Amino acid sequence: MSRPRIPAGELGNINFQLQPNGTVVGTAQTRSDDGERHRLRGVGPDETTVRTILLAKAARLSSAFEEELSPESTLSAACEVWLAEVRAYGQVESSTLDAYEGNVRLLVLPICGGIMLKDLTPGRCDRIIQNTILNKSSSAASRLRKTLSQVMGLAVRHGAIGTNPMNSVRQIKGSKKRNSALTIEQLSLVRTFIRNWRSTSGANHDVKKLEDAMDIMLGTSARVGEVMALRRRDVDVVSDVPSLLIDGTLRQTRAEGLHRKDSAKHMRQRRRVVLPGFTVAAVTRRLELAGPAAEDYLFATSTGRPYSISNFERLMRGFVGAHSQTLRSAGINVEEFSTHMFRRTAATIVEQAGGITLSSRLLGHASEAVTRASYVVTAELVDPATATILNDALGGTRSE
Repeated sequence: MSRPRIPAGELGNINFQLQPNGTVVGTAQTRSDDGERHRLRGVGPDETTVRTILLAKAARLSSAFEEELSPESTLSAACEVWLAEVRAYGQVESSTLDAYEGNVRLLVLPICGGIMLKDLTPGRCDRIIQNTILNKSSSAASRLRKTLSQVMGLAVRHGAIGTNPMNSVRQIKGSKKRNSALTIEQLSLVRTFIRNWRSTSGANHDVKKLEDAMDIMLGTSARVGEVMALRRRDVDVVSDVPSLLIDGTLRQTRAEGLHRKDSAKHMRQRRRVVLPGFTVAAVTRRLELAGPAAEDYLFATSTGRPYSISNFERLMRGFVGAHSQTLRSAGINVEEFSTHMFRRTAATIVEQAGGITLSSRLLGHASEAVTRASYVVTAELVDPATATILNDALGGTRSE
């Protein structure tokens, strides 16, 4: 009777030989996905190492996994395999990879890393998420849920488990929608507060950045990272129709440090925005301070490096801390006062005057639903035109 055929990606019997110098040589046969047989050779200090080398070589010849997971594998081991595959095949940005690694290190491993895959039932996964909400936060639970869903999906692909238990875990109730946008009167007060703070602050140069960035965000609805990434070449204030090109944003990663990503948050969000007068004035002020080269940043450090988002947000916190009482007295929600409030304010003003489609295009959204759900603050007063419409249609039906 003939010997069983070796499946593609798997090893046949391994022949180990101890060499005079103490190393071990292992040979074995495997098949690639097209059925062709290959003879493999591995050298290492012991049989375990040689076996690992041969398994990796066999996997590279087929679509098999280099490191198989089993029902007895721990979640920690599955995370290692998942991160390795993301690095090799995920095609994600370095900032996204940093976030994945952080979620594994800070959430998955300390909370449930030692549990075997076979023991992660839907009920147990649900309890893990609910306990994280209680002991940490909804935000941490949401990040843990997304990470576990991807890791358990990999375990399904490896055949270690039959179905992804995270599919049956309860959804996490979203945080309350931020509902603050500044009125025209509040914006005028904020400008006054900034200018007064600038005249008394020791960081006068940086405070100018705060005022100018605010006016650019209000006039374009750009994100703070997109504003900090603006270069001389991206703006045009001398044409009959002044405009600004949003096609980059700042990123901070462990591998690359602070750098400019040459696309907006998403590739489809590249857009050129026509500028209102107050934004033209802000951009002109930044051009007077920027270097002469086309690649020089409008918001830069003394060495010409881009002004980091963290430094700008620190500047914002300093302003809010120094004016919290006066901001509150003006009816401004201090807890929600951030760079995103300027973006939300611009979107709300445009929506109220020009409609949701125009507001969505300004924000660079692919879906108007995203604009409505997260950025536009709905006015409390319904358009009075509804009363006229209904009265014209139904007023004559009223019986005396």
